[in-house]
Amino acid sequence: MLTEQQLAFFDVFGFFVAHEAFSSDEMATIIEQFGAALDDDRQGTAFSGERRQGVLGFLEQREGLFPLLEDDRIFGSVEQILGPGFVWIGSDGNLYVGNTAWHPDNPTTYRRLKVAFYLDHVTKDSGCLRVIPGSHHPGYADLLRQHPPREDPAESPYGVAGSEIPAYPLESCPGDVVFFNQALFHSSYGGRAGRRMFTLNFGSKPTSESHYDNLRRTYEGNVATTERLGSTSRDRIYTDTFLRSESPRIQSMVAEIKTLGFR
Repeated sequence: MLTEQQLAFFDVFGFFVAHEAFSSDEMATIIEQFGAALDDDRQGTAFSGERRQGVLGFLEQREGLFPLLEDDRIFGSVEQILGPGFVWIGSDGNLYVGNTAWHPDNPTTYRRLKVAFYLDHVTKDSGCLRVIPGSHHPGYADLLRQHPPREDPAESPYGVAGSEIPAYPLESCPGDVVFFNQALFHSSYGGRAGRRMFTLNFGSKPTSESHYDNLRRTYEGNVATTERLGSTSRDRIYTDTFLRSESPRIQSMVAEIKTLGFR
């Protein structure tokens, strides 16, 4: 659970890192489940390291990870940030290759949250998340969208490479949990091929048609992404086992997506 100071930090700067939130024993179980899910997607073949492997709905395939969503360190913190009635958007498990250029995940006013677990020690120069603090606020975000950072200094409106944009590095070790607003501009540079990370994604309780449209577009995009980043073709994101979980907390967060017919 987050303190009032931590919540204030998140509201103003758009992110927060909970260091050593999970023990080494807990992380060993999580890492084993992560590896099994990505191995299943590759159908037992080795990771080539030539392109990113991304598995949408990876947690939903691993019943052993369902308790993670019920845990107060996740559920309670998410509810503090987004408020009661928040909704599940989905998870993704990744083996990354190369840099990730500057971008926001959700450049809208619908409040969404990403909770990230890095399964390797990552620093500023080895692939940790870099963020531009405060860039989730509309005025700042509008400026960055109008003049987006570019990787090539010759094409950049600021005359510097993407890796030189002023930013805060969220250096992380296994057991740390990174929370950030999905409207926040973020990137990653210098990471080795195959660095491991997964995210849990949530939205605040939808209260307008634009919020529901956001959820629909995201779901449709995630279904399409399974074809692009995964190795095994799937036409759905969520498993029946996940959607029918007996956990009251999981049921509370999937009620809206079930009503919308997502699968």
